[in-house]
Order: sequence, then C-alpha cells, then structure tokens
Amino acid sequence: MRFAIAALIIGAGLSSAQSVSSTCKSALLSIMASPDAQCLNPSALLSLATSSSNSSLIGPMTNWLQGVCSQAPCTNDSLSAVVTNVTSGCSSDLATIGLTESNPSELITLVEQFYPAVRQVACLKDNSANQLCIPELLTDIQASAGTISLTTIIRIVSDFVSGSSSLPQNVTCSNCVKQGFNIVQTDFPSLLPASASSDLSSTCGSAFTNGATPTDISESASTGISASKSGATSLFSVSSFVAVVVSTLIAMSSAFAVLA
Repeated sequence: MRFAIAALIIGAGLSSAQSVSSTCKSALLSIMASPDAQCLNPSALLSLATSSSNSSLIGPMTNWLQGVCSQAPCTNDSLSAVVTNVTSGCSSDLATIGLTESNPSELITLVEQFYPAVRQVACLKDNSANQLCIPELLTDIQASAGTISLTTIIRIVSDFVSGSSSLPQNVTCSNCVKQGFNIVQTDFPSLLPASASSDLSSTCGSAFTNGATPTDISESASTGISASKSGATSLFSVSSFVAVVVSTLIAMSSAFAVLA
C-alpha cells in the first residue's frame, strides 16, 4: 500500500498549481483542452487542481469524481496520448522527485494495464450513504485530522509513510477500503506488501480479507470502451511505479492512495 501512498504525494505535488514548472503547467493545460482528456472531466479537474492549498478539497473532488465516473472510461488511444504529453511536458518535474522513464512505450502499456483498476476503485460508491467512497473516506479523515486541504493530505500521507501515524480505524476498516483492497488484490497483487492481508486481518478482523464484496458497496463507474487489464505485470519495478503514478494522476490520485 505504500506504493499507492507515495503516488498520492507525487500526484498532490504535481496537481498543485504552485508546484509545477511553467512547461509542465502548459502541457497539463493543453492536455485538458484536448479531446483525449474529455474522459477526465477536465473542467472539474482544473477547479480541483487550482484550489487553494489550504481550502477543503472534498467538494471539488466530489464534483470531479462524479463527472469522471458518469462518463465512458478513457480508451487506450486517449491514455497513450495523455501519458505521452504528461511524460514529455513534465519530464523535469518528474525527474525532481526521482521518476524517470527511458522507455515511453513500456510506460504507456503499463498505464493501460493499471488505469481500469484505478478508475474502478475511484468510482466505488457506498449505497448506504448514497455517496462515493472517496469523499466519504476523506470526510471521516477530516473529523480527526482537520480540513482536508492539499497541505493536510501531504502531511497525513507523509506521516503515514514514515510510520509516525496511521489512518483512523473507521477509515482503514471501512467497507469502501475493503472493496478497494479486493480489487487491487485481484488485479495487481504484486503491488501489495506481502503482509498486507495479515495486517488488515489483524486490524479489521479475518472477514475483511475474505474477498467478498460488501453488500452496500457498488461500482458506479460508467462502462463502455475502455483500456484492458490483460497482461498485468507480475513484478513491481520502477516502470510499474511510474505507471501507477501516472494512472493515479489520470484517474484520481487520492482514490488509489486511500483505497489501495
């Protein structure tokens, strides 16, 4: 799960209008205006990305997710175009955080593999609350951590990665997280630490990792022509990590980080 946690830090940094280079900012704005990015709900994404670093992200994030999940998923052609433009336009920004990719075609293939599961997790819905899982989880975190702003998210995640704090149990052991874990464990088990199942069982009970879908959780993502999950990588590599980061930026960085 720490791979996804790290992806959130990277995604949050690149999403902040104050933290990206002018070249990367221009590339991102160009991408959002292109037909290939319409599956990303670009107008709401722009509102989210330009939010004040100290204002709550829950509202803008909810609006973005609702739009993303109601539209048909990105096609492989769209993903390829977006990834190519992100990696070329933001290469220096990615390099400053230690992410480089010498084989763009390999990265595109990996993003095409990861994207469907990332989107699937991002669009999980808690029917009992009639709310998407991500806003629900962030609201629960906000109760103990304060306003969920970009600054707060980076602090919470940094503390979690360092081992100095953990998410509240009502978040970690929620049905939303259970189903997110089910999806990642089924599609990309190599992304999870070997101890993930035992750790979650110890914290949340043995039923948490039994693979059963909670009755009140559904997948709200609109179906249609989409990328394929076939040929998933079995070994986690630097390329896989970059792919997770880019997929996270594409389909919802917070979602993958909180749920994976």
